[in-house]
Amino acid sequence: MGAYIADKGFAGDGPHAYWKHQDGAEVISPPHQRSKVNWSKDWRRWLTGLRQILESIYDKLLNTFRLARERPHDLTGFQARLAAKVSLHNFCIWLNVHLGRDPLAFADLLDW
Repeated sequence: MGAYIADKGFAGDGPHAYWKHQDGAEVISPPHQRSKVNWSKDWRRWLTGLRQILESIYDKLLNTFRLARERPHDLTGFQARLAAKVSLHNFCIWLNVHLGRDPLAFADLLDW
Protein backbone atom coordinates (compact mmCIF):
# COMPACT_ATOMS: atom_id res chain seq x y z
CA MET A 1 0.00 0.00 0.00
CA GLY A 2 2.82 2.42 0.69
CA ALA A 3 4.44 4.41 3.44
CA TYR A 4 2.55 6.45 6.03
CA ILE A 5 3.93 9.26 8.17
CA ALA A 6 2.67 9.26 11.77
CA ASP A 7 3.34 10.86 15.14
CA LYS A 8 4.44 9.22 18.41
CA GLY A 9 0.92 7.98 19.05
CA PHE A 10 1.45 5.37 16.33
CA ALA A 11 4.90 4.25 17.50
CA GLY A 12 5.75 0.68 18.45
CA ASP A 13 7.11 -2.43 16.79
CA GLY A 14 3.91 -4.41 17.44
CA PRO A 15 1.48 -2.06 15.65
CA HIS A 16 3.96 -1.45 12.82
CA ALA A 17 4.36 -5.20 12.22
CA TYR A 18 0.58 -5.68 12.34
CA TRP A 19 -0.08 -2.92 9.78
CA LYS A 20 2.70 -4.25 7.55
CA HIS A 21 1.28 -7.78 7.64
CA GLN A 22 -2.42 -6.87 7.56
CA ASP A 23 -2.42 -3.96 5.09
CA GLY A 24 1.06 -3.87 3.55
CA ALA A 25 1.51 -0.40 5.07
CA GLU A 26 4.91 0.86 6.17
CA VAL A 27 4.35 3.27 9.07
CA ILE A 28 7.11 5.77 9.85
CA SER A 29 6.87 7.33 13.30
CA PRO A 30 9.39 8.51 15.86
CA PRO A 31 10.02 6.03 18.67
CA HIS A 32 8.48 6.45 22.10
CA GLN A 33 10.67 8.17 24.66
CA ARG A 34 10.96 4.87 26.56
CA SER A 35 11.98 2.96 23.43
CA LYS A 36 15.45 1.45 23.09
CA VAL A 37 15.68 2.90 19.59
CA ASN A 38 16.78 6.53 19.55
CA TRP A 39 16.55 8.75 16.49
CA SER A 40 19.06 11.48 15.79
CA LYS A 41 17.97 15.12 15.71
CA ASP A 42 18.32 15.07 11.91
CA TRP A 43 15.85 12.18 11.60
CA ARG A 44 13.38 13.84 13.96
CA ARG A 45 13.70 17.14 12.07
CA TRP A 46 13.14 15.31 8.75
CA LEU A 47 9.95 13.68 10.04
CA THR A 48 8.73 16.94 11.59
CA GLY A 49 9.21 18.72 8.26
CA LEU A 50 7.18 16.08 6.43
CA ARG A 51 4.40 16.20 9.01
CA GLN A 52 4.20 20.00 8.77
CA ILE A 53 3.67 19.72 5.02
CA LEU A 54 0.94 17.11 5.48
CA GLU A 55 -0.78 19.08 8.23
CA SER A 56 -0.76 22.23 6.06
CA ILE A 57 -2.45 20.37 3.22
CA TYR A 58 -4.94 18.79 5.62
CA ASP A 59 -5.79 22.23 7.03
CA LYS A 60 -6.27 23.72 3.55
CA LEU A 61 -8.59 20.91 2.47
CA LEU A 62 -10.56 20.80 5.70
CA ASN A 63 -10.93 24.52 6.42
CA THR A 64 -10.02 26.67 3.42
CA PHE A 65 -11.81 24.43 0.90
CA ARG A 66 -14.54 23.52 3.41
CA LEU A 67 -14.19 19.75 3.19
CA ALA A 68 -15.34 19.52 6.82
CA ARG A 69 -18.74 20.90 5.78
CA GLU A 70 -19.37 18.31 3.09
CA ARG A 71 -22.16 15.86 3.93
CA PRO A 72 -22.23 13.29 1.11
CA HIS A 73 -24.70 10.42 1.26
CA ASP A 74 -22.26 7.69 0.29
CA LEU A 75 -18.55 7.02 -0.14
CA THR A 76 -18.48 7.70 -3.89
CA GLY A 77 -19.95 11.16 -3.33
CA PHE A 78 -17.28 11.90 -0.74
CA GLN A 79 -14.55 10.60 -3.07
CA ALA A 80 -15.78 12.83 -5.90
CA ARG A 81 -15.86 15.90 -3.65
CA LEU A 82 -12.45 15.08 -2.19
CA ALA A 83 -10.99 14.72 -5.71
CA ALA A 84 -12.47 18.11 -6.66
CA LYS A 85 -11.01 19.77 -3.53
CA VAL A 86 -7.56 18.24 -4.09
CA SER A 87 -7.65 19.38 -7.72
CA LEU A 88 -8.55 22.91 -6.61
CA HIS A 89 -5.72 22.83 -4.05
CA ASN A 90 -3.19 21.72 -6.68
CA PHE A 91 -4.44 24.30 -9.18
CA CYS A 92 -4.06 27.10 -6.61
CA ILE A 93 -0.48 26.02 -5.90
CA TRP A 94 0.28 25.92 -9.62
CA LEU A 95 -1.27 29.34 -10.19
CA ASN A 96 0.64 30.91 -7.30
CA VAL A 97 3.93 29.50 -8.56
CA HIS A 98 3.09 30.65 -12.09
CA LEU A 99 2.42 34.17 -10.75
CA GLY A 100 5.67 34.17 -8.74
CA ARG A 101 3.90 34.08 -5.38
CA ASP A 102 4.24 31.88 -2.31
CA PRO A 103 2.77 28.48 -3.30
CA LEU A 104 0.42 28.35 -0.30
CA ALA A 105 -0.77 31.98 -0.43
CA PHE A 106 -4.42 31.10 -1.04
CA ALA A 107 -6.09 33.96 0.81
CA ASP A 108 -5.87 36.37 -2.15
CA LEU A 109 -6.98 33.75 -4.64
CA LEU A 110 -10.04 32.58 -2.73
CA ASP A 111 -12.19 35.55 -1.89
CA TRP A 112 -15.02 33.97 0.06
